[in-house]
Amino acid sequence: MFQKVFRVSLLSLLLSLLPSNIYSANSAEDFLLRVDANQGVSWDSSQAVPNIAKLKQMRFRTLGSNPDNLKVQVVLANPLNNPNDILDSKWNIGTWIYGPSLYCLNDNTCSFILIVRPNYNQQAQIKIYKKADDKDGVISDCPATYTVEKNENKDSVISYNLSITCLNIKATFASYTFSGYDIGFTDVPYQYTVPSYVINTDYFELAKQSYDRNGGKQGLNKPTSSAEKESEICVTASNKTGDYSDEQCTEGDEWEFTFCDSNPKSDLQILKNKKWVKLRTSKGVKVTENCPDAGSSVYWFKYYGETTGKHRVKTYGSKKFSTGYIDLVIARNDTV
Repeated sequence: MFQKVFRVSLLSLLLSLLPSNIYSANSAEDFLLRVDANQGVSWDSSQAVPNIAKLKQMRFRTLGSNPDNLKVQVVLANPLNNPNDILDSKWNIGTWIYGPSLYCLNDNTCSFILIVRPNYNQQAQIKIYKKADDKDGVISDCPATYTVEKNENKDSVISYNLSITCLNIKATFASYTFSGYDIGFTDVPYQYTVPSYVINTDYFELAKQSYDRNGGKQGLNKPTSSAEKESEICVTASNKTGDYSDEQCTEGDEWEFTFCDSNPKSDLQILKNKKWVKLRTSKGVKVTENCPDAGSSVYWFKYYGETTGKHRVKTYGSKKFSTGYIDLVIARNDTV
């Protein structure tokens, strides 16, 4: 199956530099690196791509527990009925990761070029290229895996687990995903995510330390226990008046909680030593499709983390509405 090259244009560069959700670690519960690229596909993407193969967004994560593990996540525009559909021979999907600059594919100045694809038995296939237009790449011997998960919006997400050190991924790199599906046309239609430029300079040196500490390349072959594969973390939410309750569960090590409120600001707090301690403040965003039952006058919020126990959200900032509180109980469930 061939790779699909998308030449990075000035328009793509401008789109990739628009404000995106980028967070740095400020507490024990955060990812070290957390980058959510802007949603949408490039201007030259085909609308003929069937719904099953349409793209929505790319996301990048590294955990504090293992800074060498780069999670490259491809969010699909529509949920998959069967995760194995991504292995269909009609579907050509892959992710370019290259660096150190966004334009290096165009002028052949990249120090590394990778294409990552889903393969059988949840193993990722990675090919290494010297130039973007090389016909044949060399298959990497760095072990890598992938999973197909659901995010907080019930979108299907292809999540690759890659070793930064083993694959020689630089402190700055660029990435985009191509997705083509054979529907019988002479030319297969493709979509492309807008290229993302990721800066990991603050945590790059930690990746090598983690890689060595975990046994180098051999350590990447350590199997994941069934408990880790099946673990999920759930947020149970309620308020004092009893007119609001919700439960949101996420597979993996990170919980996510979203809600809508009339107040424009909120604080996430954790109970420590019988006192509420603020972890972070968030400004709500007016996203009507995320709050379909509340109209356009409410704000949408999303929080995430890894710590469990008692948390709460304080909502405030409106002269029309009083300060409110949402109680959160966060717990892991390893018996799913």
